[in-house]
Amino acid sequence: MIVSYPLLSALLQLVILLPFIFMAKRNWEKSDRRIIAVFFVLFLLWSVLTTGLSGIRLFETQQWNWTGKLITLLLGLFFIYRSKLLSNKETGLRVRFTQGSFKPVVILLLAAVALRAGIYFAFQSTSSNFNTETVLFQGSLSAISDEIIFRGILLALLNKVFTSKEDTFGFSLSWGVLISSLLFGLTQGFVLQDGLHLQINLVRILLSFFTGIIAALLKERSENILPAIVFHALWNLIGNH
Repeated sequence: MIVSYPLLSALLQLVILLPFIFMAKRNWEKSDRRIIAVFFVLFLLWSVLTTGLSGIRLFETQQWNWTGKLITLLLGLFFIYRSKLLSNKETGLRVRFTQGSFKPVVILLLAAVALRAGIYFAFQSTSSNFNTETVLFQGSLSAISDEIIFRGILLALLNKVFTSKEDTFGFSLSWGVLISSLLFGLTQGFVLQDGLHLQINLVRILLSFFTGIIAALLKERSENILPAIVFHALWNLIGNH
């Protein structure tokens, strides 16, 4: 059952996503259906590998899912560099930022992190101590892997299908941003566990949906994945303090 529960959870999450996908576009071309199929397959692979490999320990005192995140990161990078579907600009895997994007990106990033810190200190009832593994995992591999997959690949695939965008205070809001963020939220709070018990955590879904939107806006505005990774890492580090 190591694989079945992650797979069933991912399928349920996609079922919830389907109405939004079909609501966002009426006229479907053959190429659109092919891209959405790739989107589904990659997400299912991410779900199964991330959770299914979580039990493989790389060192004795391991607390976090290093194996699952590492394998999915490699999967994402392999897809980006071997597939002809996406360019480096579309995935954000490039050195340069879009001209004029640095200042608004930094302002949004700092504002979102400040909000996260405020929420943490206002509602955190118990304190926990940082340890080296937590800092390393949450500040690096966890954020890098998730951003490469969700904002680097999945968002870029959706952008090829849902091309219309709305300018919101200089940031591009699109169906791709909303759908990928909703899916990210569902992965954090809509999960099928052992015994076919469905765990629904609305707070985590909404909070992760918000996180996904901010990360997507940062990536879209700069056309670079780095701001999204930095934001995600800081968000994780504050939440796991």
